[in-house]
Amino acid sequence: MTPIKILLVVPLLALVLLFLTRLHNQTVYRLSLILVAIVGITLVLFPELSAQIAHYVGVGRGVDLVIYIGGIVFFIAMVVFFSKLRRIERVQTEIIRNMTLAQAKHLPQA
Repeated sequence: MTPIKILLVVPLLALVLLFLTRLHNQTVYRLSLILVAIVGITLVLFPELSAQIAHYVGVGRGVDLVIYIGGIVFFIAMVVFFSKLRRIERVQTEIIRNMTLAQAKHLPQA
């Protein structure tokens, strides 16, 4: 195994171990992370495979295919993160609203 392959595979494995310990009840995230890591490790160890897949789907080089797929995955992740952020903001607004109304009930009447 070449040094570049080691430099690429080790962080992928570390990422899997990190997320497996952090994502306790989120099976979908665990499975998707494991799938991405397995695909990444496979493409690092067998780079000719990405070239074969790229030629099969009509892309010139394997690295181009990986970049295209990476861009799509990045876009999907950004949409998911944005929707989660919006949900957190809504919950936070509701909590603050309820706290403010509860405090207003305890103010002396004028």
